[in-house]
Amino acid sequence: MKMKKFAVVLLTVAMSLTAVSCGDEKESSLSDSQAESSVAETTETETTTEAEETTAENTETTTTESENQDEENPLGKTADINDYIKSTSVNPPLWKVTDPETSNSIYLLGTIHMLPESVSEYPDTLMEIYSNCDSIAVEYDVTALTEDASAQMEYLQGMIYSDNTTIKDHISEETYSKAKGYFESLGAYSEMLDQYTAGYWINQLSSVMYLRLKNMNYEGTDTYFINKAKEDGKDVISIEELSVQTNALNAFSDDYADYNISEMVDSMNEIEDFAQTYSEMYDLWASGDGEISVDMDTDIDEIPDDLMDDHAEYVQVVITDRNKNMAEKASEIIKENKNCLFMVGSAHYAGENGVDNLLEEMGYTVEKIA
Repeated sequence: MKMKKFAVVLLTVAMSLTAVSCGDEKESSLSDSQAESSVAETTETETTTEAEETTAENTETTTTESENQDEENPLGKTADINDYIKSTSVNPPLWKVTDPETSNSIYLLGTIHMLPESVSEYPDTLMEIYSNCDSIAVEYDVTALTEDASAQMEYLQGMIYSDNTTIKDHISEETYSKAKGYFESLGAYSEMLDQYTAGYWINQLSSVMYLRLKNMNYEGTDTYFINKAKEDGKDVISIEELSVQTNALNAFSDDYADYNISEMVDSMNEIEDFAQTYSEMYDLWASGDGEISVDMDTDIDEIPDDLMDDHAEYVQVVITDRNKNMAEKASEIIKENKNCLFMVGSAHYAGENGVDNLLEEMGYTVEKIA
């Protein structure tokens, strides 16, 4: 199924990387929604404004446009996520980690970075843990990207080629033409977009799909607790630097990026399959499953043999290396005896290299409690 080509990116955007609110931007053009659909899109710049103006003047209606747009959403055919998800309650994965020597402990929470609108509350056990903690630790405090100009600039610098190359130097002419044509059909292309990395282009394509899911609020567990912690006067700890997040967004080799962009554009009309893939992941999370792998829905057999090493290197950067750093950060917090709720994307707890297992290997007692 072609939509499985989205699986790597879906898990990257929805689980491995932090996402922030899209608010009421669901009906907007891609250029408008870029500012809020993920970590990569929290800053509205003159570039995106120019993209809107240029495309509005110069882009003619095409067959592709008519195929991808409908009356409900200018980005294309939509799917109601409520028609796909099965879970009627939310009980996200939760662990208690204890140092057997000092009895210091923290709680680990597996998050998901985009949620259906139907999720309005969390289980009492989790909320009691939150109420009793003094701080929360998240992958990255995304509110900095709406409040801190230096963070905004750092993000932009991380998503633009710094070696005087453009996207055309990193993907094939065929794939570039295909993706450019698709963005043009949405009124979301200008020459400035060529300065942005292949990872940024991939993230934008994935964002289009999410913005076509109805009844999504585009705020995830981490965003909910960040806002609540700040309202309640609790400390918010960023586990990672922003550069780690942008490096993850850009973790595709040129050949692997070319493959993903091409397959994604070919699959843009398969919104029902995208909704099904997301719902399967969401249902596992909502049931407390702690084994949501980044490869869970990736059809490995369909990845060309000559790209398997590229895929492995991608997973190494996005998941494995970050898991080690996350576990080390959690260990520091335990040693400092901070009363903290530690939360990262659920994919970071999967497999033998999951954060929970790494902490157990470090000598901590890890108990799954939800």
